[in-house]
Amino acid sequence: MPNMPDGEAAPMPSEGNEPCFCGSGRKMRLCHKSASPDSRAARIVRLYREVEQEIADYRASSPKQPPCREGCSSCCSDYFPVSQVEFELLLVYMERHWSKAEIEEAFDRAEENLLALKQENPPMYDSLTRPVDRKGELEAVRHHAGRNSFPCPLLDRENGRCRVYPARPFLCRTHGSSHTFYGGWRERLQPERICEHIDGGRAHRKITPNIADYWPRYEELADVRVGPQRRLLRQYPIFYWLVLYGRHGGGKTTAFGGRDNFDLPIGEHNARMAAHGSATN
Repeated sequence: MPNMPDGEAAPMPSEGNEPCFCGSGRKMRLCHKSASPDSRAARIVRLYREVEQEIADYRASSPKQPPCREGCSSCCSDYFPVSQVEFELLLVYMERHWSKAEIEEAFDRAEENLLALKQENPPMYDSLTRPVDRKGELEAVRHHAGRNSFPCPLLDRENGRCRVYPARPFLCRTHGSSHTFYGGWRERLQPERICEHIDGGRAHRKITPNIADYWPRYEELADVRVGPQRRLLRQYPIFYWLVLYGRHGGGKTTAFGGRDNFDLPIGEHNARMAAHGSATN
């Protein structure tokens, strides 16, 4: 189960009156009627909205800001993992807004991406496709991850636009357009590489809002601890989530079995995951 940070819980909307997480524009209680307003999915979408507002407020008041915007895809070929709930939110969005052919094409691209990774970056491929704990996962990302030769399978390659932009994961929202500087000397000395269009370190902090306070809340929602050993549920890049769900789930569709990330209050979901007999990788 996630480590619960100290402090007050985020305010809860009443009776599912907030906009539904699927992007329909309807109230949740009228759209996804079985979903809980206190679910992991609902909470993380709420966090998305808060971070978006923080970045928008900064952009409205600051003359200096990064070039990150919808249509810039410079970081969309980078290797980065996302949580299961964030990936399932992408599937829900695709189900509502994409055609069947477009969905199948994304799954096909994901398989091509995995094959390319195997050929171009064998150490990263090996770590991705075999069981490792979170420490091993982070070590592999730190030493072997970089920019892939292929973009995210959800990117429109012709115009460079993200085709799930309203539902994009937390990292996609914050990378480049924000920073998480806590002010310690160790962080000031850390080398920082954002992208080829943005200087790192102090220069980057001058043109972006600080969202350090949002990270503990994100980790609380993204990190799921499974089984009696309380192992963290593994995170994967979007293309590999597509591979896994295509091979072991409903096939090349947005259908997926358990909807606990959506239908259960987060406390109940945490307890259910902790009761599992073994970790899922």
